[in-house]
Amino acid sequence: MILSLQRLFSGLPLPKRKRTTAALPWGTESPNLDFLRANAVLLVLLFHVLAFFGIRKIGPLDLESMGMFGLLSFYVHTTFVLMLSLERQLAKFGPQSLFLLFMARRFFRVYPLSIFIVAIIVLFRLPLAGHPWSMHYFHALGKLDVISNFLLAQNITSSEPVEGPLWSLSYEVQIYLFLPALFLIAKKVKSPWTLVIGWGLLAIPIFLLKRAGYGQVMQYVPCFLPGIVAYKFSKQVHPRRAFWGWPVLLWSLAGLFGLVGRLGMGWLICLMIGMALPQFTDLKNPAVQRASYLISKYSYGFYLSHYFCEWLSFTKLRYLPTGAQWITFLVTVTVIPILLYHALEAPMMHVGKKLTEAQRNYVRNGLLASRAA
Repeated sequence: MILSLQRLFSGLPLPKRKRTTAALPWGTESPNLDFLRANAVLLVLLFHVLAFFGIRKIGPLDLESMGMFGLLSFYVHTTFVLMLSLERQLAKFGPQSLFLLFMARRFFRVYPLSIFIVAIIVLFRLPLAGHPWSMHYFHALGKLDVISNFLLAQNITSSEPVEGPLWSLSYEVQIYLFLPALFLIAKKVKSPWTLVIGWGLLAIPIFLLKRAGYGQVMQYVPCFLPGIVAYKFSKQVHPRRAFWGWPVLLWSLAGLFGLVGRLGMGWLICLMIGMALPQFTDLKNPAVQRASYLISKYSYGFYLSHYFCEWLSFTKLRYLPTGAQWITFLVTVTVIPILLYHALEAPMMHVGKKLTEAQRNYVRNGLLASRAA
């Protein structure tokens, strides 16, 4: 089976070639990664908006599953991007304090905005918990629930997220704990197919544990790991397939998951995304590049604020004409993420960068002093 898959993916393994991407005026790392992230965010938004109005199926397609596909594909994207980040960190700072520097950067990237959102929801008792069609305030909110939401540990404490989309972040921040070690393992592994086999060996026991009623905390691990597979393939694959096949593949897989909707199938689809991502040439259309980049840039604030925009536009302001409600939604869902990024996200990322550079200099100076002694 491995040999047939190798033939399918252009006769892998190939000699190592550095992937070249033309420099873009807005400094994106990869237009294809931007497209994947933008596609994921828009699928989640589409489902949440339609579900708010009670539309959860279109024919045989389950829109909730298609929204979930967006989230799962985002998990693949996240891990791939963080592998590239760890690679840069290793090249710049060396192996010293790899874990601590990585976690410090991730803390300042994720937590300031999520803490701000949780604080606003709790302070003003905003009814943003639950599914889009049943938004409500978490009335039985205890101290443990508040702490769990601030720490993004709801899946461990079995607390309800005070905002619907927050549940997915708990799985993301927990996988961060293992990524530096997984990065070092991936660096030492020669063939990406070894990682594919390792993915299968890990997915099987997780599947059995989940089927037995356990392993809920680990249920999305097989969705993150294909990002590492994609990273390893990208080091050995020269992209040969035209870009247009990339959106066709993504939307076909979204439709497939909309028909099946089982998490186990989602695992396999994530693996397919990870293996396929490095095979496609880069997106060249400037307009689509720019749109994908901007959606990706503001996607975190977009993800955490769109529930509020729905509630504000269609519930709080439901006395307005329908057209005015939609205008309010489109304006707020565009403006709020931009404001959050420039007022909070970007400054906190800058703080994280400065602190990690200071820590790196401290560690390096300490090593030099110990050697001199």
